[in-house]
Amino acid sequence: MGLAGSATVVCALALLLSGATVAVRAVDDLRFEMSLERAAYAPGDPVRVVMRVASAAAVPVTLKTTGQAYDVLVRQRGALVWQWSHDKAFAQVLRVHTLVPGEALLYEVAWDQRDLQGRRVDAGRYEVSCVFLARFREPYAPVEVGPVRIAIGR
Repeated sequence: MGLAGSATVVCALALLLSGATVAVRAVDDLRFEMSLERAAYAPGDPVRVVMRVASAAAVPVTLKTTGQAYDVLVRQRGALVWQWSHDKAFAQVLRVHTLVPGEALLYEVAWDQRDLQGRRVDAGRYEVSCVFLARFREPYAPVEVGPVRIAIGR
């Protein structure tokens, strides 16, 4: 395991020891990690979601997006409760980013425990997923990481 791989293991271990919940997925030469600070939240507490996309490639990886590079989804029993991009507009321009070996991108979102209509969600169990939308391989397919299960206080 190279130095970058060791750092990833140390980072994931630190998150686990801190009580964070983590989901990891590797696709081709990219490693996707989604983390939440904890598995249980009080009603109304922001749910901070961090997605890290790291290159494990020996050569640069080209990422192409059309404005939106990622999304965060919250579901309950399979039904979509909240989606970060729901009320956002994205520029329809092609963006190209070259991820060099060992480089990582971080995306962070805070969910305020409101549903798609802006209402506070009920106490219960929810599943949180991140979706990476950048094109980095053919055929194109978004990469979903998770779900990570959380509980909102009862």
